[in-house]
Amino acid sequence: MIRFIRSAQTRLQLGWFKRVRGEAALVLLARLANVATGAVLVLLTARHLGPTGRGEITIAFTLAWATTSFADLGTSTSGRISLLSPMSDVTTRDVFSVTAVLLPLQVVVSTIAVTALSMTSLDFSLRFAVATVALSVAMMMLNSSVNVLYGLRRYVDVLVTESFLAVFQIFTLVGLLWTGRLTATSAVTAMAVGPILGTCWIVRASGVLHLSQAPRGRFHWRRLIVDGLSPMAGTFSIFVALRLNRIVLAVAVGTHSLGLFTVAIAVPETLRVLPKAVGQVIADRARSGVDQVVDARRHARLLVVGHGLVLAVATLVAWMFVPVVFGEGFRQAREVLVVLAVAELVLTFHFMYQALLIGFGRVSGIGLPSVVGAVVMVALNLIMIPAWGMQGAAWACLLGFSALAAVSIAWTNRELRRIG
Repeated sequence: MIRFIRSAQTRLQLGWFKRVRGEAALVLLARLANVATGAVLVLLTARHLGPTGRGEITIAFTLAWATTSFADLGTSTSGRISLLSPMSDVTTRDVFSVTAVLLPLQVVVSTIAVTALSMTSLDFSLRFAVATVALSVAMMMLNSSVNVLYGLRRYVDVLVTESFLAVFQIFTLVGLLWTGRLTATSAVTAMAVGPILGTCWIVRASGVLHLSQAPRGRFHWRRLIVDGLSPMAGTFSIFVALRLNRIVLAVAVGTHSLGLFTVAIAVPETLRVLPKAVGQVIADRARSGVDQVVDARRHARLLVVGHGLVLAVATLVAWMFVPVVFGEGFRQAREVLVVLAVAELVLTFHFMYQALLIGFGRVSGIGLPSVVGAVVMVALNLIMIPAWGMQGAAWACLLGFSALAAVSIAWTNRELRRIG
C-alpha cells in the first residue's frame, strides 16, 4: 500500500503537476490559502470595527506593500528569474543574502511613509505605526522567500507554507475576537507574525543554511539589483496603479468611504488570484524553456475567457449578499460593484501580457508598461476621487486599467516580434 501511494505521488509530480494545469492548480491553491486569510480578516474587522477600522487596516497593508515593492529593489523578481534560467549561476543563498542586506532599507522607508501619513488627517497611534512598520518588514521577508521557491518551481512547498500561515493567522484573529482584543493594531500585529514564521520555515526548508552550502566567496548582489531595477519600477508602478486610490480616498474623503470601497472591490480583487496564478506559471514555464510563444498565448486566451465568466457570476452573487455578510452599513458599496468587475476583467489582459513579457522578453523591459499605466492611474485618481469620491475611484480604475492593458499589449507584442 505504501509503495502504491509513493508510486502515485511520483507519477503526479512527474506528470500532472508538471503540466500547466497542475502547476497552475498548485499556485492557485497557495494563493487561495492567502485569500482565505484575507477574507477572514476583512469579514471580522469589517463587522467588529466598522468601515473606519477596516479603512485603517487597509492603509497599513497598502503601506506595507508599497514599501516592499520599492525597498527590495526588484531583487525578488530578478532572483526568481535568475533561478528559473538554466544558464544562470545565481543561487538561493545569493537571493536570501541580498534580501537580508536590504531589510534595514525597508525599515527606514516604511517608517518615513508611516510618519508622513501621520502628519495628514490620518492620526496614527504610536502602537499602530510600529505595527505597520513590522508588517512591512515581515511582508518583504516572506515575498522574497516565496519568490525563491517559485524560482525553483517548488510549488508544493509554497502551498504548504501558505496553508500553514492561513491556519495560524485565522486562528489568531478568531482568538483575538473571542477574547475581546481585536483592534486595528492587534489585527495588523497578528498579520505580521505569520510572515516571519513562514520565512523562517522557507529558509530552513530551502537548505540555504545547510553546512554543505558554505559561502562561495562572491555573491551576485550587483547583478540582482541591476536586473531588478526595471521589475522594481514595474512592481512599484503597478502597486501605485492598483492601490494609490486607497490612500487618496482616505485622505480626500475619509476612512469611512475607504472602508466601503474596499468591501466593494474585495470580490474582484479576491478573484484576481486566478489570472495571477496562471500568469505566473505561464511566465515560469516560458523563462525556463518549457513552453513556446504559441503555447503561452493559447493558455492566456483561455484564461481571459474563463475569468470573465467567473467575474460575472461572482459580481451577481456579491450584489445580493454584501449587506447580508457585512451588514447594512455596507449596502452603499454595491453602487460600484459592476464598474469594478469590468475594470478587473480589463486588468486581466495586462496580467496575461505581463506574464508573456516576463517569460520571453528582456528583463530590462519588464517594468515599462506598468510605469506608463501608473502615470495614467495617478492622474485619474488625483482628478476623479476628490471630485466624485468612491464613484470616482471606481471609474478611475476602469479607465486606468484600460490604458494599462493597452500599453502592455502593445509593448509585449513589440518584444515578442524581436525574438521572432
